Amino acid sequence: MKLAVLAIITAVSSSAGAQTPSPSQILVSASGTAKTPPDMVTVGFTLRGEGVTSDEASSKLRDSSKAMRTGVAGLLQKAGEYHSSALSIVQVRSKECDASSYGPQRLSTGSCAIIGYIASMPVTIQTSRVADAGTLVGLISRLGGLDANLRGFWLRDDTIARRRAMQAALVSAQTQARSIAEGAGSKLGPLLRVQDANYREVTLKMPATAQSAAESVPPPPPPPPAPEEPVRLDLAPEPIQTTVRLMAAYGIDR
Repeated sequence: MKLAVLAIITAVSSSAGAQTPSPSQILVSASGTAKTPPDMVTVGFTLRGEGVTSDEASSKLRDSSKAMRTGVAGLLQKAGEYHSSALSIVQVRSKECDASSYGPQRLSTGSCAIIGYIASMPVTIQTSRVADAGTLVGLISRLGGLDANLRGFWLRDDTIARRRAMQAALVSAQTQARSIAEGAGSKLGPLLRVQDANYREVTLKMPATAQSAAESVPPPPPPPPAPEEPVRLDLAPEPIQTTVRLMAAYGIDR
């Protein structure tokens, strides 16, 4: 746990003509970090179809996408979200043609005649099957996905993690404030208010303990055996770090 604390003791004394002196306070800035095993992973890749005509390239891309969806579903069952929100179809000319968007334009004749088309579609898959992340990347490559890569692990809902980080920050704030009060020959008073990093008031009622999101949801059952099992690739993802920063004001008992 990494904690950064800044403490200020503010004492406002009464002056001539003042009505009521403001109470002394200790203002503490603290941070707390919670580490939680990831419960989601994102994998990305590109599908490609080639053909002499645009329709042929599009048809091959469609068939490739269908085969990919089927194969991925066999591994992830219903625990995967398949997203494809971009598509490009480009003309292909021979290498002797120097046509480009930055150079002089050429008619599509002779060496610059169109000899084919390439249809490509970037795809992302989000799944809660974190343990199957490496196996999924390998399966995508087997099924023709290009540049398959693991984009990152994350938490679907960080509410519990933020609550645990908040508790850690409050423990740190209280410890530091008590040390300051004792060093000044005083006794730490009650907690007066708490603000987050954006200076918003924070509710102080929180449960003493909380399970992580990964602990509260049982793991899904293993997939049924397939005719051709993908190569198993096991990974050990680092826990997700959630950090909360806050300001806490304590009273001082003389």
